[in-house]
Amino acid sequence: MRISFPLLALALLSLLPPCPAEAAFLGPSATNAPASSLRECADAEEMTTCVLSGHIVRREHKNRYTFESEGGQMIVDIPPHVFGQLDVRPEQTVRLTGEVGGKRHPERMDTHLRVRYIEVLP
Repeated sequence: MRISFPLLALALLSLLPPCPAEAAFLGPSATNAPASSLRECADAEEMTTCVLSGHIVRREHKNRYTFESEGGQMIVDIPPHVFGQLDVRPEQTVRLTGEVGGKRHPERMDTHLRVRYIEVLP
């Protein structure tokens, strides 16, 4: 009985344990660090990531809220699914992570932060 080499190689390969194929880039990035102040966030380009700490002081309309920090105030857009089961009061300090929005059309400038994550700080 003669076994062909490709068939033998295939049989041997099937006996090898599976290896996880995890890959990631671990080097430096060309992108800037996230903006961390209201001034940086307001001056940043569209889709720039911002991480801000402060207080949500009032609801303006729909998903729009006024966010207040040491540097002033900014409108933030927080969809209901971002709040989830989280109740936030104006006296609580929160950390918001999101992207700058509303700068694509200069004729109707509506700079705001599109919030993706919200965290209540102790």
